[in-house]
Amino acid sequence: MIKLTDFNKPYYKMKEVASLLGVTSKTIQNYVNSGKLTAIRSDGGHRLIEKQSLINYLDSRGMLLNDLGSVKKNVIYARVSSYEQKENGDLDRQVMRVIDFVGELTNIVVLKEVGSGLNDKRRQLLKLISMVLNDEVSKIYVTYKDRLTRFGFNYLELVFKSKGVDIIVLDSFENEKNIENELADDILSLITGYSEKLHEMSSGRKKKLISEIESL
Repeated sequence: MIKLTDFNKPYYKMKEVASLLGVTSKTIQNYVNSGKLTAIRSDGGHRLIEKQSLINYLDSRGMLLNDLGSVKKNVIYARVSSYEQKENGDLDRQVMRVIDFVGELTNIVVLKEVGSGLNDKRRQLLKLISMVLNDEVSKIYVTYKDRLTRFGFNYLELVFKSKGVDIIVLDSFENEKNIENELADDILSLITGYSEKLHEMSSGRKKKLISEIESL
């Protein structure tokens, strides 16, 4: 049995996983190719196995011992506004930046998602809030404030601090071009949401909503 507390990194080298499972690196490559394990490419082009994927595999084989108990987690939260950014590796780069900046972290949980920073009902964001309220979190790490939320960061910070949780922000200012592009995506997402609601409303309510859109 392999203890859950033994996993203190979000990503593992192929050789590390091979040694852990007692198989060859070629076998691990086959596991990745067949979908049994999930891997990303590092900046150097090396395959890295995702921690959660490895945990899920071990659990499915009955090889995992959950000994975490009430140990609090360090959460790395990463977000992008579009699937194009995800496909370009922006989510993984955010996670790797935190790891490189902070150094060794234990009991790490990585939450990644694609969604507008204006959307306060994002699945992973709600999961993070739930974890904080349940006293499961030690610290939260983000590359920029707006990765967590476009507006209302101070409110989240206040609530989290009341639970003894600090939000660690790596950088104060994001690339201006990235901000402009993401704001455009967020506004487009907002307008799309309003447009979808138009089809479900009466004519009177439609006029009111159109007035709201024009005032943006």
